[in-house]
Amino acid sequence: MAAIDKAIYYLNIKPRTRQQVILYLQKKDFPEEEIREAVRELEEYHYIDDRNYCQLYYEMGFEKGRGIGRIKRELAEKGIDADIIDDVLAEMETVPDQREMALEAGRRILQEAGYTAALGEDLPAMDYQTKQKLKAKLCRRLASKGFAADVVYGVARELLD
Repeated sequence: MAAIDKAIYYLNIKPRTRQQVILYLQKKDFPEEEIREAVRELEEYHYIDDRNYCQLYYEMGFEKGRGIGRIKRELAEKGIDADIIDDVLAEMETVPDQREMALEAGRRILQEAGYTAALGEDLPAMDYQTKQKLKAKLCRRLASKGFAADVVYGVARELLD
């Protein structure tokens, strides 16, 4: 089977980046020249389009409540050039407010942990050490979702102070 046929099969499963297709074909031991030609042809016919992939990935990430930082990191791990990542973000018509997304995620995290903070529970009655542990947990979870540090700490203060 030719490299282009293998690549098309791989792309039929789900959209992939240029780098993902190259790595897949290399693992299948295709010659570099055949890989380059297959990728060039697939890009020409827009079967591989890193800009489009990037835009779709941002939209999906925002829908899942991920922050910009995490989405950018994941796109870079998939082999997309940093300039493309930044350009696509700048070109997007709507980018959700990161603070609002983090606030919503923070409320969910606290509810899952059994706290109804910011929803009426009397947090001042909570001892200082317990509140600090809860705040640290909240900050770690929000940071892992890709929210910037200033957003994370602002949301933690708003929900727990």
